[in-house]
This record gives sequence, structure tokens and C-alpha cells, in this order.
Amino acid sequence: MLNAPLRYLIVDDEEIDRIAIENEAKKFPFLQKIASCSHPVEAFEMIERFHPDIIFLDIEMPDMSGMDLMKTKSKEGMLPVFITSHPEFAIESYELDAFDYLLKPISAERFARCAHRLIDFCQMRTKAFAFDVEQESGFIMIKQGHDKYKLSIHDILYLEAMKDYTRIRTATNQYLVLTTLSGIMEKLPADLFVRIHRSYAVNCKKVDIVEKSKVSIQSQVLPVGKLYKNALKPFFT
Repeated sequence: MLNAPLRYLIVDDEEIDRIAIENEAKKFPFLQKIASCSHPVEAFEMIERFHPDIIFLDIEMPDMSGMDLMKTKSKEGMLPVFITSHPEFAIESYELDAFDYLLKPISAERFARCAHRLIDFCQMRTKAFAFDVEQESGFIMIKQGHDKYKLSIHDILYLEAMKDYTRIRTATNQYLVLTTLSGIMEKLPADLFVRIHRSYAVNCKKVDIVEKSKVSIQSQVLPVGKLYKNALKPFFT
């Protein structure tokens, strides 16, 4: 458990959108607002003063975009969550290490998914494992200090990108490893694991249901990104 709540900053030039974000965030006791700004320039002072853990920000704003703000403040250690009406900026946002990308109007379900990913990530980050490949076929080795854990590739259900980390989910456990999703995918068999979303890759042998825009693995529903739909076809035709 975290010893303190995750402190967040809202940056959006529309008051109604700032209120909507705050109303959703209030539902989660582990999120604590430190400020709400109507302009990126105002946000500079808040970031310097409070060093928030999370920043919920719009993209298109007067004088300076949310993208430009994060390019300037990318070294501050905040987790950026873009909340915008413009889906076309999604790819660029992830190049800035966006933690998540939500579309307006905000869906309570979608915000909740983001909030739980944030708390999971922050709780696990303090115990992150190093990642390596075990020489023995069919296993990966993850390390924490002097301890090593041997994990069967076939036990992995799916992988989830979390900034510079990747969460490995099995039926009974989860591990956060210090490597990107692309980095771990390079080490796993391409005939078993497939990328279905910018944030997710699945073990094809574990997928129960494939639908137009989502897959199900042991009751866990994962989104399928538009750019990745064709990648699934060789595995499920």
C-alpha cells in the first residue's frame, strides 16, 4: 500500500471539463487534488511548487498545448494523463510517455480504469523487478535484489505497458518489470505473443473470446487498438 495519496494537478482551459475530472477523481480516496489550472503557464508554478504525482491535462489550450507543457516538464517525474476531444493526438502523446489517453466526454468507467491502473502502477513501482532471459527454453527470469524468480512463458496471460515498465499478469500473480513492452516482446516467442494495443500484448493460447474491439482472457477484458486488429487475424482465423 502507498503511504500517502497520489497528488494530482488538473490543467484544462474549460471550467466544465475541470469540474468533470475532479468529480470523477473524488470517487477514489487515493487521489488527492493539489490544484486546478485553466492555463499551462499557471500549471508551471503549480508543478514547481507542489511536484504532483499525476497531471490530468487537455491538449488544445490557448498559447501552449498540453503536449508542449509536457515536453517542457517531462523530467518532473509526473504521470501524464491526457484528457482530450481529439483522438488523432494519441500516438504523439505516447511518444511523450503518456500514462493514459482519455477522450471527452469522460466516461466514469474509463476514468475508473485509468485510476486503478495509476494506483497499481505506483504501488508496484517500488517493488519492480529487473528483467532478463533465462537460457532454458520456455522461461524468463525476473530479479529483485539478490532474489531470482523463474517464470514460465506459458503461464503468462498478458502484458501491460506502464511507461518504462511492463506488468506481467499470470492466473495467480502479477509482476512489474523494468523494461518497456516493446523490449519484452522482442524476447518472447512471436508465434505465441501478439500486440493487440499500444498498452497490451496477449498470450494467444490464453485468449478465450475475440471480438471486434476487445478480447477476453479468464474474464479479464482487454481493448484491441485499431492499428493492431490485423495482427490478431493469423492467430484467430
